[in-house]
Amino acid sequence: MSEPQVYRLPDTLRNWPWKRIISPHYRQAQAESVAWLESFHPFTPVAQRAFNKCDFSLVSALTFPNATLYNLRSCCDLMHTFFTLDEYTDPLDAAGVKALCDATMDAIENPDKPRPEGESVIGEIARQFWKRASVNVPKPCQERFVNAWRTYLASVVEQAERRSKAYICTVDEYMIARRNNIGSDPSFALLEISLGLDLPHEVMEHPAIVSLNRDTTDMIILANDMCSYKKEVLGNDADYNAVTVIMVNEKTDVAGGIQWISDRHDDIVDNFLTIRDDVLEHKNGVPSWGKDIDDQVVKYIEGLGQWIRGHDSWNFESGRYFGDKGVEIQQSRVVVIA
Repeated sequence: MSEPQVYRLPDTLRNWPWKRIISPHYRQAQAESVAWLESFHPFTPVAQRAFNKCDFSLVSALTFPNATLYNLRSCCDLMHTFFTLDEYTDPLDAAGVKALCDATMDAIENPDKPRPEGESVIGEIARQFWKRASVNVPKPCQERFVNAWRTYLASVVEQAERRSKAYICTVDEYMIARRNNIGSDPSFALLEISLGLDLPHEVMEHPAIVSLNRDTTDMIILANDMCSYKKEVLGNDADYNAVTVIMVNEKTDVAGGIQWISDRHDDIVDNFLTIRDDVLEHKNGVPSWGKDIDDQVVKYIEGLGQWIRGHDSWNFESGRYFGDKGVEIQQSRVVVIA
């Protein structure tokens, strides 16, 4: 018998200024959101138990630690909506995926409209999530979420089309597509909601803020793919993973792919911290928008920093990728594919 494959995870956040924080509302928001999702009976009892072990509420508690209970519950509902849609679309062809995505898009755009008879339950899940989450949310933030959701769904359909063709992307193709389907842009709107912010489009569309959002997204993608690689290899579903994409395009092995990703991640960390300083100190073309907006921007950037740390912690603390061995692997950094 051949030896199992072993790889080491780099400590990509060794110089990251933000430390792990978890919301004091975690358990209550988790219980409410899980009960809400289970009320739809989206899975068989066995599948629901397996889904719950991944603890998608935990990612919200770690990435939105300063949210009120109400808003944290909305963040948990978003994560449950994301991952339920993911579970529903995974086995479908592109046409089936598009039908489900169209249903959720209509639900988000029309949260007061009853869902049609016979539609997949994912439409009603999306409708109820957004109707609750969008209460008293400033219009620009609502608009950003709806637009981000539309882009996210288009990328889910695109991923399904590529999956059906067993297509290995180039590195650039992969990163462009993955930026949309990792779900970070809709989550950025929930970050605003969780912090009670009211930021105009002109601020959120400034190149410096766009750069910070992009860097955050790329760090999440790269860290997620290194952690999920074992699970996807064992599930014969690793073609759409940065490790595989790098291995194929750079003609290297797993260790070489991981090292390439680690080096890229280090560059992104450096860029994020540089741009953050530019925004905070109003350098290199970043203006002051006035004290109120500037203070909100500081909170938003702090939220991005915490979001990155929280997502990294969830990779190991949930059962999604490493079962009950996650904290041990977080310490040893050694992953055995077996």
